[in-house]
Amino acid sequence: MKRLLLILTILFSTFSFSQDAIILSQENANEKGITPIWPKCDRSRLEPANCFDQKLRNHIIQNFEYPDAALNDGLSGTVTVEFIINNKGKVEVLEVTGAHRYLQREAIRIIRAIPKMQPGKWGNKPIAVAYTVPITFRKPQ
Repeated sequence: MKRLLLILTILFSTFSFSQDAIILSQENANEKGITPIWPKCDRSRLEPANCFDQKLRNHIIQNFEYPDAALNDGLSGTVTVEFIINNKGKVEVLEVTGAHRYLQREAIRIIRAIPKMQPGKWGNKPIAVAYTVPITFRKPQ
C-alpha cells in the first residue's frame, strides 16, 4: 500500500509540474532573455527587458488617474499588483494588496490596460512571466 501511494504521489507531482504551466518571475525571465516583448520594443535600441520596464513605467504614468472618491476621502498609499503576461501575451491580474479598495481598483484598471504583446518564450514555446508592480498614490497638493 505504501508503495502504491508513493508511485501515485510521484505520478501526480510530475503532472502538476508539466511545462504547459511554466511561469517565470521577471528576474528569471530577464536573466534567461525570454521576457515578453512590448509592442515596438522589438525595434528599440534597448534590450527587450529594459524596453519592457521603460514602457511599463510610461504606461502607468500616462494612464494614471487619481480616483475622485479617493480624493474626496483623502486616501493615499501604495498598491502592489501581481500579474502575469500569459502565454498568449495578455495580462492577467493575480493579486492586489495595500491601500484602499478605490486605489486598488485604479491600479487594476491601469494594469489591465497594458497592450497585448509577444509572450516570453522558453525555446520556441510561449510561457507566462510574472511581475509585481507597486503603484504609489499621493494626494495632489
